[in-house]
Amino acid sequence: MGIQKYVTRPEKRYKGQRRHSSFDVGQHLYHWLQLHQMFPKNIEELMQISRYRLKDYIKGQRAISLALSTF
Repeated sequence: MGIQKYVTRPEKRYKGQRRHSSFDVGQHLYHWLQLHQMFPKNIEELMQISRYRLKDYIKGQRAISLALSTF
C-alpha cells in the first residue's frame, strides 16, 4: 500500500479484497447464527425486496450451514 499522507482506510475496495478476515468471521459467528435464527422471516422479506443481493444471500446460507455443521 505504501506510505500515505494521512493514516486512514483506503477509499477504494478492490474486487479481490476480502471484506472480513477469517479471524473476524470466527469471532462474530455466534452472533450471526443467533440473528439468523431470530429473524428468518425478515431476512426472507428483505431478499424479496432486494433481489440483486441474492447471490450474497446464497453464499451466506452456505456459510451458515457449514458453521452449524461444526456444532
